[in-house]
Amino acid sequence: MRLPLLCLALLLAAAVAASPAGAHPAVPSDGLNTVRVLPGPSSAEEEAAVRAAETQVGADHVSSDNVELVRSIKLAADGVGARVVGDFLYVTTTKDLEIYDIADPADPGLVGAVTLDVEFENEQVPTNGQVLGISGQTPSITESGVCPSLYPTTSSGCLVLFDVRDKAQPEQVATVLGAGDHTSTCVLDCSYTYGSSGSIVDLRGVLGPDHTAKKLDTNWISYLKGQGYAFNGSCHHQTEVRPGVLLTACNPMYLLSVRAEDGASPERPKVLGAADFSAAPDDQKRFVHSAEWARGGTDKIMLSGGETNFQPTCGETNGAFSTFRVGGKPEAPTFTWADQVRPVSGNYLDGNPPDGSYHLGCSVHWFEPHPTFRNGGVVAMASYENGTRFQKIGSDGQITEVGFFEPLGGATSAPHWASDGRTVYAIDYQRGIDVLRYDGPLYIGGRDR
Repeated sequence: MRLPLLCLALLLAAAVAASPAGAHPAVPSDGLNTVRVLPGPSSAEEEAAVRAAETQVGADHVSSDNVELVRSIKLAADGVGARVVGDFLYVTTTKDLEIYDIADPADPGLVGAVTLDVEFENEQVPTNGQVLGISGQTPSITESGVCPSLYPTTSSGCLVLFDVRDKAQPEQVATVLGAGDHTSTCVLDCSYTYGSSGSIVDLRGVLGPDHTAKKLDTNWISYLKGQGYAFNGSCHHQTEVRPGVLLTACNPMYLLSVRAEDGASPERPKVLGAADFSAAPDDQKRFVHSAEWARGGTDKIMLSGGETNFQPTCGETNGAFSTFRVGGKPEAPTFTWADQVRPVSGNYLDGNPPDGSYHLGCSVHWFEPHPTFRNGGVVAMASYENGTRFQKIGSDGQITEVGFFEPLGGATSAPHWASDGRTVYAIDYQRGIDVLRYDGPLYIGGRDR
């Protein structure tokens, strides 16, 4: 749902009304409608009003002055998942797979697509740029017909696999029944996939002449439970932080190895470490949606996000973004909870929608640390109707918001950084792809850079 132009006019009028006496909004001649309030404030209330008005207001968005909307790609609506590999962006929606050339990061060009009903959910597309998986938890319509699912009785439908070596002509090559978990993750350069419900698929022959892909009998979650490891609720995702080492979005979050040198294998993962929220001030048994650990799992900060979708208002238990300080050794790390932030409601001009206007929910969703993240830095974070938020992470794990892009009539699923370190592809369930430019500091090591 997009807001009518009348609403935009009301927003601009609110900025003017909130201005100090004698002040006036200055609209530059470039037509970007960048609102500034002059002169400076004379009270705390007026200062807050100025900060709210110091935003860029477009026809369908509000953003901080260090974030610019470069363009929107509506073809990708409703955008569900994406991944950047080299000079290509792979995007899945509930209607197709789209491949974009991003050699020019600010100007993605569509080079190939496959139209099919990929169904939900297939977030965080598993691909190495050669083989690509679409994990359909509900029934999927494939080239060979309907791939069924017993969802919600069971959690898996089909994992549909594509050969994407020729970007202009992606080709469906295999379908694995019962392996379409809510999310799937490539392991060991897409030799295997790990599913969020425990499915393991051997993909080593999928690009060969017979296109073999086999679901293994072992379920990695059941295996770990059999080893005595606890799971408080369901898992949502796994991130391969380095080849053969995965960080799970479960509660607790487990660091797993499937490497032979660690005495493990894909069928018999080994736990190297675990993190939970027992030291957090609230919500210690929260649902974990995603987890990231920069620099191949060697950084001193680990990142985690929750999810509480379909919540119309914001509160103290809505999905939070959290940081953990990391100690110990790489083969046996320790994780200590450090800080958290939750989305908040507002008045649009402050970059947040008002309570009651949420549909997918007042919650964080996917996030991605900047490529230069090193013991702190910038993280781009999707927050549904709160849009894309840019968070500074200090070397102590403390979180400070340093920028935002708030779509008026959108629900942002995931942000992905381009190789230039300034362009972000915000995948949105309603808007498709918003190509953003972040011009703020990168805070490498938690300091201005």
